[in-house]
Amino acid sequence: MMDLTLLVLIIGITADFTSGKLTCVTRQSELSGTTDDDQARVTCEGDDHMTSCVSYQPGPGGHGTRDGEFIEVSDDGVVTCVARNGAGGTGVHAIARCCSQNNLKCGYAGSSQSGSDDDDQSWVTYDFREDKPTFLTGCAVNTYWKNIDGAYPDSTKEEQLTDIKGNKCVAVNGSGGKGVWATAVYCSHSSLNCKAKWSAQSGGSQGDTAKVSCDDGWVLTGCNSYTWYKNNDGAYITDADECVAVNGGNGKWVQAVAICCED
Repeated sequence: MMDLTLLVLIIGITADFTSGKLTCVTRQSELSGTTDDDQARVTCEGDDHMTSCVSYQPGPGGHGTRDGEFIEVSDDGVVTCVARNGAGGTGVHAIARCCSQNNLKCGYAGSSQSGSDDDDQSWVTYDFREDKPTFLTGCAVNTYWKNIDGAYPDSTKEEQLTDIKGNKCVAVNGSGGKGVWATAVYCSHSSLNCKAKWSAQSGGSQGDTAKVSCDDGWVLTGCNSYTWYKNNDGAYITDADECVAVNGGNGKWVQAVAICCED
């Protein structure tokens, strides 16, 4: 069993990109196997930095059984987004957001395990530095026991751009779960500025979606799905850079949460 406290590894890779603007693309893995704890894995290409990692369970069955996602950094610095299938699941996708900008630096940090009660939280936070603007660009949740409510950047749940409090990434355990871990991505650049934006709530049926996009001039770096009622099938990013959260059939709702950055 992997304790993500071992993943507190900050890497600073400076690359000389030709464009001074922040640009991002999405990379999605193939579907994982259907055995408990089967993984799907995806990396960024070239000198792109992984600014977030999220997982999505498309079905056709086993909804609400994914174990979530985390970021793995190898000894030689290769960064991988890993999604994990849960018991009874029918496979998951790992989805990485990959971004580039002159002198952009990103690091990855893991939390300790949360408690096992409903809505228990685990989180990672990073102090903002005026001399080196550093922001939360991605937030992930994983467990070995499914039953997760999701993850989100700590912010006011509004359908407009709002500040991320304390650069804090929060992972939430669902009813019947045995604890979750959070993985956060922090990126720094002299002109970077990042905020969160929440969607409206989805419907309560399996497959209902909630969608949110960044405002004009802002770039999507992270995407999450969150609910109070577990049975959360995760999130994915469309070709139009829209963050889409998918209800696993909890009878209530999910919300999509975007992290949006400007330079």
